[in-house]
Amino acid sequence: MAITALGAVCMAVAGNGLGGPYLNAALQMVGMSALCWLLSSDSTTHKIKLAWLFATLWLVGCVWWLYIALNHYGGLPAIITVAALFLLCGGLALYYAGALWVFIKYSKQLTSWQKHLCFAACWTFAELARAQWWTGFPWAAIGYAHVDGVLSYAAPWTGVYGLCFLAAGLSSALAQVDWKSENRDSKIATCLAVVACCLPAVREVNTSGPVLSVKLLQANISQDTKFRTARLPSLQWYLQGLEKSQAEVTVMPETALPYFKHELPDGYWQTLADVTQTQQKYAIVGIPTQDPHKGYGNSAIGLGGSHEVQYDKHHLVPFGEFTPDALKWFTRMMSIDFGDFNRGAVDQAPFKWKDHQLAVTICYEDLFGEELAVRFNHPDRAPTLFVNLSNIAWFGDTTVVKQHIDIARMRSLEFKRPTVRATNSGGTAIIDAQGKVQQQLQSFTQGELQGNVNSPYQDITFFATWAGRWGLKPLWLLCGGLMLWTVFVGRQRSEKSESVK
Repeated sequence: MAITALGAVCMAVAGNGLGGPYLNAALQMVGMSALCWLLSSDSTTHKIKLAWLFATLWLVGCVWWLYIALNHYGGLPAIITVAALFLLCGGLALYYAGALWVFIKYSKQLTSWQKHLCFAACWTFAELARAQWWTGFPWAAIGYAHVDGVLSYAAPWTGVYGLCFLAAGLSSALAQVDWKSENRDSKIATCLAVVACCLPAVREVNTSGPVLSVKLLQANISQDTKFRTARLPSLQWYLQGLEKSQAEVTVMPETALPYFKHELPDGYWQTLADVTQTQQKYAIVGIPTQDPHKGYGNSAIGLGGSHEVQYDKHHLVPFGEFTPDALKWFTRMMSIDFGDFNRGAVDQAPFKWKDHQLAVTICYEDLFGEELAVRFNHPDRAPTLFVNLSNIAWFGDTTVVKQHIDIARMRSLEFKRPTVRATNSGGTAIIDAQGKVQQQLQSFTQGELQGNVNSPYQDITFFATWAGRWGLKPLWLLCGGLMLWTVFVGRQRSEKSESVK
């Protein structure tokens, strides 16, 4: 039990990004190696329960900040909030316990390298299930712990779940080193391989390609007052930020304007449009929208050029932006008004400004790289820059800010495209195409971040090519196939062993 808890703590520290670029990858591998060692040990009983407990503790340690949204802003009593958090994480942990059952039951008869493949397949299968089933909640997948490490070189080829597979396989190799063996070369080679993959990646800054000047606005408006007393003052602050901007593109965060367009003060929207027209610049504005045919939307509107363009958020947040009818009893317990937003299309066209194609994402949906890959299916409108509008003030000044920046960095690595993030309270940053944070505003301060971003790569990565066409199906097939192969080989060798006896 102690090893299970210690391993889960190591994984949670890495999942929160607290180990820094030099330790996150190592902590992830050490923590997972502890689990793999327990599951491979003949002396360990109740292995399925241990796998479930490990995954539950790890997930709670990575998304603990949900407590703030549910309790502080949602008004849920503390005991119900804690219960809801453990129920969510315990439910997600069933994916891991179920997938690892194959490893526990059928891997005993496999050779060492076959066990490593089996463990990697089982773990990644569970990560894929968590990412896509029931709308998906892929926060803190283990591949993100390697955003600074050597394994990240594979991101443009495999995506983050390919990194999950590689990291899990290496963790299994570390766990199953036979220290009593006289084969020193094998032990040394395994340890060196693991250590090498924990080293920080070296990436040179590439300053070639078209340059775009951007200004990112962070108003730092409290979630308590955003839709109440701070509504009018925030409008003036954002308008002044746009008027003073010397950048080609100015970005306001998610729901920066907490009104529908028809509710804005007279002339306000026209003033925004006039500023972009007269000063020859572009603005991307986060605003809720209302359409008589489509319903409500969490949207971003591009102002500038000859006409307005609108992006509607595609991947909505469960319970925050939509609630299944069967679970609306839960949201009725909270003091937050929850809406059911309209879902935008997955392949909406980018906003075009001069030679740049700006692919907008709103907050949570930049976790889904396979959905962003769809935007590269048409080379003539392939994004040159990702623009993320976010508001994570719901979760306080916590590790969620660092986690979300690392997620955005991984998207830049997967597609070799820079990312700019405009947030309400924290995580406002400029990230280059190599996944490096070039500039960042201090969290929970009001400010403006101005800088230049360049797009040195025009090619489409291998990950964007296959994920854009088939989503994550190739990884599902790989992991599912390896798990079925494990069952077949494990049964066959067990029967052969029994017949010999």
